[in-house]
Amino acid sequence: MTITVPELNARIDYSGAQGCTVWVGYVVEDKSAFRQFLAGPVHERGADAEFNNAWEKEIKALDSTGMSSTFLEDFLGASVEEKSWEIGEALAETVLATDAERTVVWPWNEARDRKTPRASLPGADLVGFVEDHLGVKLILGEVKTSYDAKTPPSVMSGRTGMGWQLADTAASLTILKTLFKWLRARCLSDVLLVMYHQALKRFLTSDGKDLAIVGVLLRDTVPDERDIKGRATFLAGMLATPTQVELSAWYLPEKIVDWPEISRGML
Repeated sequence: MTITVPELNARIDYSGAQGCTVWVGYVVEDKSAFRQFLAGPVHERGADAEFNNAWEKEIKALDSTGMSSTFLEDFLGASVEEKSWEIGEALAETVLATDAERTVVWPWNEARDRKTPRASLPGADLVGFVEDHLGVKLILGEVKTSYDAKTPPSVMSGRTGMGWQLADTAASLTILKTLFKWLRARCLSDVLLVMYHQALKRFLTSDGKDLAIVGVLLRDTVPDERDIKGRATFLAGMLATPTQVELSAWYLPEKIVDWPEISRGML
């Protein structure tokens, strides 16, 4: 399965498949298109713009008697600059959600779960639904944004690397139960609840195997298949159909360190 995002016009540099696993390396060469993507849909996702705009409108609609307009402006303007890895997660979510080849739905923005400005939330980075010819199933994933010049980067290896994290998530009933419970509390509309029940039924009737596992590696280096092939073949040996595993590496035309300012239109 390949990812098609018209706004980025990415080309495939390499690809492969083994067992239930596929891996693909994408290259985005158009700097202008990438910058617009970061400053547009990625920034909106990372900042949870839809929710925040509605929340600010609600606050401003309150009876203003006794309110200091200066304090209100300071309160609403209080923020911290997003880190590169936060933008990376928003980028991965946006790329998958805008994929022209399939429908991916993220029922919840995890930014809403943070109780401190710099919280790094535990659990899977990506939790949502994906539609295929059989209906709806759960999609789970990990995102790694790497400055590392090595190939493969260190974020792909070891017990804290992408390979082991994805394998643990797919195999642990404790983790999967926790994620399904977390997701249920956030499927607040009738449409999302129908999708949730379809995905849960597929999961249960397949003895916990019918789900999609994705890993997204974001880099600002030259493409190299060794970045993800080793982890992909490792997962192919650990997991089997009907589980579907997809690893993708994205080689992007702007330095990762500059992503925060680009996303805010400051660079």
